[in-house]
Amino acid sequence: MKSSKKLQLLLVNTLTASRIVFAIIMFPIFFAFGPKTIGVILICLFLTDEVDGLLARKFHVSTFFGAILDSVSDKLMSIASCILLCFINPYMIYSIIIEVLIVIANIFIFTQKGNNQSSKIGKFKTWVLAICVVLGFFLCRPSNHLTNILVSAPAIFFEFLTLFGYIKQLLNTKFKYSYKKPHYKSLKEINEMLFNPDFYDKNKDKQGLINYIYKNEKDI
Repeated sequence: MKSSKKLQLLLVNTLTASRIVFAIIMFPIFFAFGPKTIGVILICLFLTDEVDGLLARKFHVSTFFGAILDSVSDKLMSIASCILLCFINPYMIYSIIIEVLIVIANIFIFTQKGNNQSSKIGKFKTWVLAICVVLGFFLCRPSNHLTNILVSAPAIFFEFLTLFGYIKQLLNTKFKYSYKKPHYKSLKEINEMLFNPDFYDKNKDKQGLINYIYKNEKDI
């Protein structure tokens, strides 16, 4: 990969990773500066979710590593912001529970299919949750129950629809378990799989991608 491509890839992944960093440091910021400050920070962070995707496509540096990092950073930021919002809107506890269940369902599906892409309702849910969380830090207060319910209800509703969709996928999935000790490909081959944009373009819509880290039996 050319040096310019490596720099572009680093820029995109740094933007994505910034959401993981802020998912951690949002907690001291919240208690030091209050909910409105967190609301402003979240607006900026949610915008980076769009910017890193646009840059990845523009520079042609979309990779499986970037896709995994993006998914992890989004989930951490969503759950962290919902936990903070619980201090002023207790109803968001239901949102946290459903988000955790969605993560668990995602992990189960990924281990079986190897490539678990978000559904349309899941992508829409992400934006509804983002809007509700940001509004919550500006509008919610512990004593304002009606506002708290109105802010949290749309997020919880679409999270439940998303979870229901994943549950349907799980019910239609035939789980396979292997008790053989796997033989992994070399680190060089796995690195190529994770960081090569061309590999990503060719294989992003395929199922069973997790199996790419294993050697074929004839090669063992």
